[in-house]
Order: sequence, then C-alpha cells, then structure tokens
Amino acid sequence: MSRPPSSYRPGSPNNWGRWGEDDQRGTANLIGPEQVLAAARLIRRGALFSLSLPIDESSPRFPTRAPSRHSFTRTGADAVARSLTGASREAISFNDDEFAMFTHGATHWDALSHIQVDETFFNGYWSGEVTSAHGARVLGIEHMRKSFVGRAVLLDVARHRGVDSLEAGEVIEASELDAVSAAEGVEVRAGDMVLLRTGFMQRWWTLESDGERAAYFGGAPGISGSSIPWVAEKDIAAIAADTVSVEVMPPVDEPFPVHNHLLVDLGVTIGEFFVLEELAADCAADGVYEFFLAAQPLHLPHAVGSPLNPIAIK
Repeated sequence: MSRPPSSYRPGSPNNWGRWGEDDQRGTANLIGPEQVLAAARLIRRGALFSLSLPIDESSPRFPTRAPSRHSFTRTGADAVARSLTGASREAISFNDDEFAMFTHGATHWDALSHIQVDETFFNGYWSGEVTSAHGARVLGIEHMRKSFVGRAVLLDVARHRGVDSLEAGEVIEASELDAVSAAEGVEVRAGDMVLLRTGFMQRWWTLESDGERAAYFGGAPGISGSSIPWVAEKDIAAIAADTVSVEVMPPVDEPFPVHNHLLVDLGVTIGEFFVLEELAADCAADGVYEFFLAAQPLHLPHAVGSPLNPIAIK
C-alpha cells in the first residue's frame, strides 16, 4: 500500500517494523496461544464481571458524540393491532429493532487508526487511507477481532491512595504504577492488558444537571507522557481505564501525548470507559488482581473503534 512521504518521525521508544512493515495489529501481537493458555489457568472460581457501560442515554459520553439511538421496527403490539399487515392476527410473529451509535460512545477500544500525527498512523501508514467514503482501509478495528483475550491486571490507583476517586487533572506517574503493582502483589508482564481504576467514573452517576455533566468532561485523572516509557518497557498489549481518555486531562505537556505515542509510535491499543467498581471490590476482597479477560472488539470492518462488553473471569 502506498505511503506518501511524511514529516513525522516516530518517537522513542517505538514499535514500527517490529512485526513487519505491513503489520496492522501492533502490540496485540504480544497475545499468542501461550499467553491465552496461561491466562485460562487463572480461572479458579468461575466468577464473571462485566466491565461495560449500558449503551443508552444515561451513560457518560463525550459531548461531541450524540447518544445512541435504539428503535423498534416491528413489535408484538404491531401484530396484535395488525398495524403492519392489516391482515388477521398471526399465530406467530416476531419483534425486530435497530441500533445506531458512535463507536467511541460507550465502553470501547480505540483502533490504531483513531489518531494520526502529521498525516501518519502507526507503522508509517498514511492517514489519507481513512476516508468518509471507505472508512479505515488500514488499521481498522477488524484486525483486532480475535485480540484482547488473555491475562489482565487491575491497578487500583484510587484504592492505593485511599480515596474514592482521583481528582480531574491528577497525574498517575509511572513510579506510582509500580508502587500499586507491588502493593497488590501482582506483576505486569509482556502481553498483559492493564486496567487502571481511578474511581472517576462514579462521579458521573451523582451529577444532576446538564451543566454538571458537561463540566465533567473538562478534566480527568490519568497517566501522562511520562508513563510512556513504562508502557513500552512492560511490553503490554493494551491499556484501559475507567475514564474518557486514560491520559490525564487537561494534558500537562504536549496535546494528548498518551494517545499520540501509544497509538502512533508503539501501536498500543487504548480502552476507555471500562467499568471497574465491582471487579475492584472483588480483587480487594480476595487479594487477587490478575484474571482472564475476554475483551475482543466487534467485527466492524474499516471502523476506527469498537464498543464492547469486556468480561473478566476469576
């Protein structure tokens, strides 16, 4: 595929070419059969935890993204009233509905085609390959449809600090990620999915006015550019959090350094709006912060992100 000259030079560290010049999966390549089998052995109790938001108007979503639209095209009431056919009531009828939403409008993964810098995506792909007519002809989320099933660890930063929630704009440094990992007795390994709990999502459910809900997105706790070497050194497959951005907002250095460097330089997939409260309570109760996670995206060809219902199993 053609790659026009770009002024962008990948930062250091970077993973361009690590899995070949045509790679479109980035660090998802770090989860192979060996990692999946090892993760499966973490299942001991059969306890399941859904980490997804409800996909409806009640859930947090960035203000530029409209709420999902769920409508019914045929229902049992239509059959009873014979409103669709005008014929006699049928003994057997069916219900049907349709759905429309932003792919980043709920719990979701960002595809590697979500962010471009200087017209460039991960591995040197040209951002012009994403068009409104054809979608993402490179780095679409469909390349991840069998990905993100394996070992995950929860780093409960809020519990480690002894607070219900971090404040908007609070930075989580790499040294704190190591401290949380040590306190929990869990090791972050190559190929892991790392989930960061800040507690910040719980504030959303206490907001009562449209103004409060709009202000909620004015900032968020998270990691900053200083944690990028930590992510690279740990060689994790993906990172997700219970916030809109994973990275701190507003940014403390360059604009959105975490998105820019993780997605474009390292090919690390980012997950946002993961619901972590029930899982975190269970981890605190049994002292086990590692688990099997099935968090594969939908098979959406040429999409730049995907909603999902991640399931953690302990």
